[in-house]
Amino acid sequence: MKKSLVILFIFSLVISINAGTERLKPYILAGIEKGEITDVITKTEALLSESGFNIIGKYSPMKDPDRAVIIATHKLLTDPVEKFGGMYAFASVIRFGIIKNGENIELSYTNPIYWGNAYYRKKFPDVESGYNELNKMIVSMFSSLSEVKNLAYGSKKGVKIKKLRKYHYMIFMPYFKNVVKLAKKTDYKAVLAKIEENFVKKIGGVEKVYRIDFPDKQLTLFGGALFGKKGESKFLPKIDKKDPRHVAFMPYEFLVMKDRVVMLHGKFRIALSFPDLSMGTFMKIVSTPGNIADYFKDIVRK
Repeated sequence: MKKSLVILFIFSLVISINAGTERLKPYILAGIEKGEITDVITKTEALLSESGFNIIGKYSPMKDPDRAVIIATHKLLTDPVEKFGGMYAFASVIRFGIIKNGENIELSYTNPIYWGNAYYRKKFPDVESGYNELNKMIVSMFSSLSEVKNLAYGSKKGVKIKKLRKYHYMIFMPYFKNVVKLAKKTDYKAVLAKIEENFVKKIGGVEKVYRIDFPDKQLTLFGGALFGKKGESKFLPKIDKKDPRHVAFMPYEFLVMKDRVVMLHGKFRIALSFPDLSMGTFMKIVSTPGNIADYFKDIVRK
């Protein structure tokens, strides 16, 4: 009996160690289609709807007609937020990227297991079964593509789960919890009304892409297109150069909470999206985190 318990303990320990050392990548290349990008967008939307996803927004980063992002959510993503609340709301959406590359149209999406570990951190085991189910659902959903790839990418070696759950780019750089405060001591309903009003005005060239509400938790997540001079057209070409492209990196988001408005620090969110980014390239966009914060501060406060 004791021998069996020892074997079981060792087996459990090995599984635990392997889980911590497994490497994940931020994006999945689902596959390749031919034809017009508008047709692929329509097909993707249909597949998402048929699979129980709720499409909450779409747009073309940099206003480039050869690329698009569809933002969707699912009960498997929203139920945990309804339960736990707080900053877990950042994990409530999946972004699907579509880009025309020569004669091919590539369809990718944010790897739910990668982003789930990064946002739920030590709490991810509490939601892991739902995320695994969601992951299988997406793979099955895209099995009808002309050329199925199901290829994880966005980092040469990937990021260990153990590191992902306490991710930061390097020493002295921000963690998930080190958010940028866009506004504080706010009234939840009043600030939502102000934000919607400013989105209509397109202040600074920022436009609303999506909104998802968790009223019982007094949480609302917004995604914004950064079409201003210091926005997407300035920083995306500097960091998104390798194929497959990180199309699903955008849009950037901010979270309205009960009495404050926050966004993930650019030095965290951008690095998490491009974990292999060299310091030299990072320095080329050194002003980008501050620029993004300034854009959203104007949307929240003006």
